Parts: sequence; C-alpha cells; structure tokens
Amino acid sequence: MLKLSDPVTPGSLKKVVSSEHDVQRINSIKKKYPTWRQDSKPPTFALTYQGTYITLMANCGFTKELAQSIEAGYHELYKVSDQWVADRLTEASKVGYVTLAFGLRLRTPLLKQVVMNTSKTPFEAAAEGRTAGNAMGQSYCMLNSRAGSEFMGKVRKSKYRLDIKPSAQIHDAQYFMIRDDMETLMYFNEHVVEAVAWQEDPLIQNEHIDMSGEVSIFYPNWSKELTIPNNATVGTIQTLIKKHVEKLNE
Repeated sequence: MLKLSDPVTPGSLKKVVSSEHDVQRINSIKKKYPTWRQDSKPPTFALTYQGTYITLMANCGFTKELAQSIEAGYHELYKVSDQWVADRLTEASKVGYVTLAFGLRLRTPLLKQVVMNTSKTPFEAAAEGRTAGNAMGQSYCMLNSRAGSEFMGKVRKSKYRLDIKPSAQIHDAQYFMIRDDMETLMYFNEHVVEAVAWQEDPLIQNEHIDMSGEVSIFYPNWSKELTIPNNATVGTIQTLIKKHVEKLNE
C-alpha cells in the first residue's frame, strides 16, 4: 500500500510562516519528534475548532495553568489565521454566508441577525460561527480530492491504468495500491506529487509556501513507513528500500 501525504496542508497557508526554512523545519517534526507530534493533535484540533482552555482541561486532562499556556501559545502562533477567520465571520454577519473552497457558500442566517462577540450573543449564533469558521479551513480538503481526480485521469490514459488503483482519501492523504514494479513506482512518484502541487487558486497562493507532498511505502504493515523523496532516482529508491529491509531484519 502506498500513501501520498501532504505535509504542507491548505490551512498552513494562513499560518505565520516567514521563510521556506521555517516550512521545512515544521515538516521535519514528523520524523524528528513523532511522539510529541502525535500528542499535540488533540489540543491542536480542539483549538482549531475554536475550543478554549476549558476544552483542553475536559478533553486532555490538562491542569488549568497548562491548558491556558497552550491556548495562549496557539493563538500567538496562529494569530494570522485567527484574524483571517474573524474577518470572514464579520463579513458573514453582513452577507449571510461564508465562502468555502472553490466558491462553495455556507449560509449563516443566525450570524446575520445578531451582534457577535458580546455577552448578549445567543449560544446558537456563536455555535454557527464556530461551524462556519471550521468549514472555511476544512473545506480545503477538497484539494486532496482534486489532486486525486487529476492524477487518476492521467493514470487511466496511460499504460499503468491496470497497475495503479486508488484505495482511500483521508483528509490530506491519499492511499493507493500499485503493482510491485519500479517503473510503476517511478511514474507514481512523479505524477501524484505533481498533482498535489497544484496551486492555481489565488486564495491558496503564498509567497512563502508551495503546496507539496511525499510518497510513502508501507511494508510489511502500516507501522513500517518508507518515505520516497520527490524526484528520486531509481538508484536512490533502491538504496532506501534496501536500508528499510535491513532495518526490518535487525
């Protein structure tokens, strides 16, 4: 089974990134600190979905001091993203909808009828605002579907049409089954990565970040991942596979 993952997600385009080096450093966390990265997901997702330190205390079992520290650090790091969402919700309170990926509109009838962010704001309207805020980021998972459609469109017109089969698409990752053949793997590594690099929509263009992805092979099971670099040569891939097998046999 092969996986195409997108280390720089659409949501990353709204985050505070000052240089290409910063992007590479962030993406390196996956390999250097896998345990910390996994442990960070519950609080990060909670705060992304506009939870608070109280959410972290309830969901993660953090002390009040730790939860407040994490909440403050999150909003400092992602202040650009926070402001972007706030601006879109302010606009929604005037026009009655938010615009999601590829122009999809999500209606926000309650936001248009109330004054947001006050002690008098109805709970239902605040909840609608959280849903709309989440949708603006999560809707860009459609980039994953778009890339998969582009890639399989090429595959079905190629000599590899019987050698590459899509298995699943999950958030920012795609899973495939391909024939155990180096030529097929080389084709896969070139064209699927090219598909996820699409960035023609002006809303996801950023001077610091390019959309990208990496191919991984899982052998002999899901716990054993071998990442294939972009533009890797046959020799490079063969060397990586050899080292992967040697490590399995240690």
